[in-house]
Amino acid sequence: MGENTGVLRRAGSFVRGRPTTQKVGGGMAAALLASAPFGGLTSVPETPADTLKLDQPIMVGPYKVVIDQVVEIPDLAPAVKPKPPERLILLDAEVTLTGERPEYAGTLTQNLHLTGGDVTVSEQPELYFVEDGTQPRTFNPGVTYRLAITWTTSGGWQGDSAQVSANLVEFRVEDRQTLNPNAWIGRDEIQWQGTLPVVRKT
Repeated sequence: MGENTGVLRRAGSFVRGRPTTQKVGGGMAAALLASAPFGGLTSVPETPADTLKLDQPIMVGPYKVVIDQVVEIPDLAPAVKPKPPERLILLDAEVTLTGERPEYAGTLTQNLHLTGGDVTVSEQPELYFVEDGTQPRTFNPGVTYRLAITWTTSGGWQGDSAQVSANLVEFRVEDRQTLNPNAWIGRDEIQWQGTLPVVRKT
C-alpha cells in the first residue's frame, strides 16, 4: 500500500508541474495509476455482435436491410458474367433508405461482408437492381429497392452456409476539424453477424 501511495504522490507532483493544457492528460494518467492494482489497465471487452437472420430488418447506417436469401449463381447476365471457375454469391435483399436525404451506395457496400465456402470472395460487393440488372450509385429516402448484393467468388461455393456480417455505422455531425462532416462513418466493429443458408441456382 505504501508503494502505491508513493507512486501516486510522484504522479501528482508531475501533474501539478505541467502546463494547464497538459493537466487533463496527466490527471487521467494518475487515475489509471491509482486504479491499476484493481484492474484499471485491463482492456474493455468488445460488445458481442447481434445475431443476423433471414427476413430480419437490420440497420446499416441509414439503410434498413432485410435479407430474403443467400444465393450462389453462375452469373447475372447481362450485368455480370464472371469467367469460370468464378461464380457469384449474393444477398437477395430489400433495402430502404431511411432519413431525409439521398445517400451514396458506398455507405452500404463498404460495411457488408460475406465469407466462407472455402473460396476467395471479393472484398466488397456490387449492387444490382433485381428487376433490370442496373447498378445504383445513390439512393432516395423512403423508397424500398430489391437488390442483389453481389460478391464474386474464385470457384464453386463449398458447404451449405455463409457468414454474413455488417459493421457498425454511425453518423458524424458537422465538425470543422474533419474533412467529411455530416456523414455516415463505418467503424471497425461488427454490429450484426450470422450464419445463413446458401441456395444454389444453375
